[in-house]
Amino acid sequence: MKLSQDYFDARTQAMKWLALPVSKRNFAVGLQILGKSGYKPNVHAMLVRKGEQPWTVDKLTTCLRDVIQVYYNPDDPRFAEVPDVDDLNDRDGEHQSVSEQESMAKLADTTSFKQMPEVMQLVVKAYADAYKQRAKLARQRTEIGENNDDESVARRKQIGEQMDQLTSYMDALAPLKEAYDHDGTVPDRATFDSIKNYSMVTKCMAAFDQRPKVTVGKVDYHLMYTVQLRTRRKSLTNQITRKENQLLYQSNSKQAVENPMPDSPKRVKLLKQIESLKAERSKVEYELAERQ
Repeated sequence: MKLSQDYFDARTQAMKWLALPVSKRNFAVGLQILGKSGYKPNVHAMLVRKGEQPWTVDKLTTCLRDVIQVYYNPDDPRFAEVPDVDDLNDRDGEHQSVSEQESMAKLADTTSFKQMPEVMQLVVKAYADAYKQRAKLARQRTEIGENNDDESVARRKQIGEQMDQLTSYMDALAPLKEAYDHDGTVPDRATFDSIKNYSMVTKCMAAFDQRPKVTVGKVDYHLMYTVQLRTRRKSLTNQITRKENQLLYQSNSKQAVENPMPDSPKRVKLLKQIESLKAERSKVEYELAERQ
């Protein structure tokens, strides 16, 4: 593929498209960007033919991330525009948006920061430090480029894992700030200290997820924090994927060869569960879209 000016224009547009909240990413616009880039024309044609569906949206998103990265050459001045780490690293769209992360990180340098309770200052400062450290790692990963020697591959993997840890840490701190903004809730020092241990991140997030344990129709999504809705959406998506894999492969994960589950009471049960989970996810996604 020739790296034309159209490709570089599309690369810039792809960065802007990926930086949008998931609910604001227009499928048709994304298709236009992919087509202009010249990347994988056969896939582009297939996506145009199939139209907007959950799996085609996922495929389009992956392709646009590839458009940004696949030909990257740090020695080529035409690649001077470096994408934000979140656009490339957040493949499920469940973290805070780029603008939300930047806003919270910059809060540590404002006057209002000094007026916060001490523990909230610790939360914001820790978040800002993690944000800056992750940015440094992103630059290091960019400097490695696309070299595929063993050392480069291992280093990219190591940096990716470190970035994932920092993102999880930030995801655990964010609900503390959101609760403080929402109703003035101030966490105790022990809660903050527990989050500092990465192994406590999942447990901490679960502690903040106070969803009512009732049927879908009884849940008042208006009362849930945004981070709780995002966590719930991710959980629902994972459950749906596992159950759909059971139907197609009789395994929780995708396999090389399809092995569909035969007609049986178990298959009927799974289909009903998937329908119910998708209905709840639609309600969660609607509430998140209303808050954009």
